[in-house]
Amino acid sequence: MKTVLAVLHHSVFGGPHNQLVRLSKPLAARGWTTIAVLPEEQGNAAERLRAGGIKVVRTPLHRPRKSLHPGPHLALMSGLFREIASLRGIIREQRADLVQVFGPLYPHGALAAHLEGVPLVWQLLGTFAPYPIRLAMMPAVLYLSDVVMTTGLSIAWQHPGVRRLKERWVPFYPPVDTEEFRPDPSRRALAREELGIPPEGILVGTVGNFNRIKGHDFFVHAASYVQERFPKAFFRILGAHTPTQASYYDVKVRRVAERLGLLRNDRLRFVEPGDRVAELLPAFDLFVMTSRAEGVPTPVVEAMACGVPVVAADVGAVREVVKHGVTGLVVPGRDARAAAGAILDLVVNPSRRLAMSAAGRIYAVKRYHTRICVETHLTAYQLACRRRGVSRSHVEPVGDSPTLVQTDP
Repeated sequence: MKTVLAVLHHSVFGGPHNQLVRLSKPLAARGWTTIAVLPEEQGNAAERLRAGGIKVVRTPLHRPRKSLHPGPHLALMSGLFREIASLRGIIREQRADLVQVFGPLYPHGALAAHLEGVPLVWQLLGTFAPYPIRLAMMPAVLYLSDVVMTTGLSIAWQHPGVRRLKERWVPFYPPVDTEEFRPDPSRRALAREELGIPPEGILVGTVGNFNRIKGHDFFVHAASYVQERFPKAFFRILGAHTPTQASYYDVKVRRVAERLGLLRNDRLRFVEPGDRVAELLPAFDLFVMTSRAEGVPTPVVEAMACGVPVVAADVGAVREVVKHGVTGLVVPGRDARAAAGAILDLVVNPSRRLAMSAAGRIYAVKRYHTRICVETHLTAYQLACRRRGVSRSHVEPVGDSPTLVQTDP
């Protein structure tokens, strides 16, 4: 059994953590066990990773902050070498065969792997970092990585140099268990009752942690516009509390929703679903994603797997998964009025929603099932070990082109 050490700088459960949980058991069946390294700060990620069967190691880890206060930046710089040394110790202690890191802003694990001579897979998951920072960090990413993985193709185009890696570039899409995320009338009925949706109500919802990047302020403004014109609409935001963004979320989302009257009569509700997204998502009639930045947002694919049509902001690689006019509608990013117009277009047209529901389910099953993502990760791990010159008895032949590993169900 070989070990991949995944270094994550966020303690609130999100896309990368979700990916680890969904891939850990099938990867273990193929000879790779997963260990996660998390920072020593408040958040729900450690608990949920452990519940998913993943060993968690905690260590001090700083990350860049959007703040004018010098304190966080000084802490990041002053702790950098100590944190790299700590990660080197963890690599040795856990006998890691490969290190996996996420995002261009977090080089700690990459530098530790490089110094320890361990293969490195660097995943670029979206456009969360501003372009000038991506541009500045890419020489380090390209130099240190044995393999770079990107969520979809267009994320590579937005990180200069990735496409020149040729076989060392492995695109992938987030894993979704399409047996767990599926249309289910009985689950839908129970979830709608739990979420307080009357039989005649149309539920418009989203899934994303309570932070600025998810753009829930745009969702709230779009909801207000829709509710004025379609009184049968109800709105639910499913996500986890993010301690570092609590003040922003309270001011820019919750208070705005209250001022717009959305909290009266339970029109809008904030729900922390934990690990029950698959149970609650079938309640939706329409899924809306208004993020400021993304790669390929997993909840969008989960919604499609559940047969829920999607309205999504045109950010990251969204257009690679949401086929405009077929599985949903793609609208300009950061535009609440455009999102509201697309929502209204679908809530008043049940036959169009039904057609998109069927198309989205078919598309998700054929392209995004977990087993496809597992094969893609195995390809990346094998390539990284090969380039580093690590002998692996289980290594299988790997193709010469950076194609997505996909199989039909």
